[in-house]
Amino acid sequence: MYQDYKVIDADGHFFEPMDIWDRFIEEEYYDKRPRVREVYMKSRMEFELDGTFFTKSKLPPSVKKRYANQEQKYGDAFRSGWSPKSRINDMDKYGWDIQVCLPTAGHVGAQMSRKDAQLGSAVVRAFNNWAYSYCQEDPKRIKWVSVVPGGNSVEMIKEVRRTHEKGSVALIISTPSDGHWWHTEEFNPLWDVCQELEMPLLLHGNETRTGGPATYDRYAGMHGPFDAIHHAIGFPMENMIGVAHFMLTGIFDRYPNLKLAILEANCGWLPFWLSRLENCSSGRQEVTFDAPPLDANPWEYFDRQCYIACDADEIGINFCIEHVGDNNIVFNTDYPHADAPDPWEPVPNMLGQPISDESKRKIMWDNSIGLYGPRLVGD
Repeated sequence: MYQDYKVIDADGHFFEPMDIWDRFIEEEYYDKRPRVREVYMKSRMEFELDGTFFTKSKLPPSVKKRYANQEQKYGDAFRSGWSPKSRINDMDKYGWDIQVCLPTAGHVGAQMSRKDAQLGSAVVRAFNNWAYSYCQEDPKRIKWVSVVPGGNSVEMIKEVRRTHEKGSVALIISTPSDGHWWHTEEFNPLWDVCQELEMPLLLHGNETRTGGPATYDRYAGMHGPFDAIHHAIGFPMENMIGVAHFMLTGIFDRYPNLKLAILEANCGWLPFWLSRLENCSSGRQEVTFDAPPLDANPWEYFDRQCYIACDADEIGINFCIEHVGDNNIVFNTDYPHADAPDPWEPVPNMLGQPISDESKRKIMWDNSIGLYGPRLVGD
């Protein structure tokens, strides 16, 4: 709690340890596990190249600049290697009551599953088991989300059910294999299960794409200002495409109780995008929509089924509330990423926004419970 405000961080992160797959992968797949060469500044995982799954360095051109201030910024959490105790200490220090933690390098199994479904699924299970173990430090306050193997819808369903039973509060969607699409019958059983279990789906930029090519590939690996362009476009643009896919391909019509969250991409662009999608599906540009009419318009879909995370220091929050309302916006810190705000800033920044006190309380607490469900604040 900060002053008299209860706070849920709807999108924090893990930094996975160097030995995660050494310790948590099943014995059958041990020899094929991802091998970590280093974790740069205890933050960025670099894998040994194997010519199949890892063919080039994942360190960005700006790596030295990007991670130079991690110890200054995160202190004991950095020095402890991001231990769960240090996380709880920071949550107490900065006034965060509950934090929902997403992977940083834990997506790697989902990526691998697009080439080897069984191996990728095993790597995914290892991450999910590690995440569950990490949260046992204080399972009422540290929450985790499931990663699933994008290369196999059957394995996805099995992992959703397994991790839901272990306490996962959401599913971070995985980019499907080439030629496979979320709106096709192949994925209907997955949406059925998520709707049945009230397991929300999370769009989280680059690793939750509808398919390929990725928007950021144009600048991938380029130096100087192009690394910033690459970083700026990946999350909002991929999330814009993702939510459009769920709305305009009819997934929301078939699954009206499915919940979808748009994370780590700001919220100020949302009114423009919903207006644009409405225009292209039922308005002046409807001539481009060569499909049966939808049951609702994008504004209605968003109000009924979607949530979006704001950054506490962005200028678009009031604009978003003016056009979309304040019932579907959640608060996040992106802790402990290098490009996140300093951890002492998000809550004061949120309280400094020119919005009503009621809106602040909804964004920092109520709406996250609406997204993740009452199990977020249960035992």
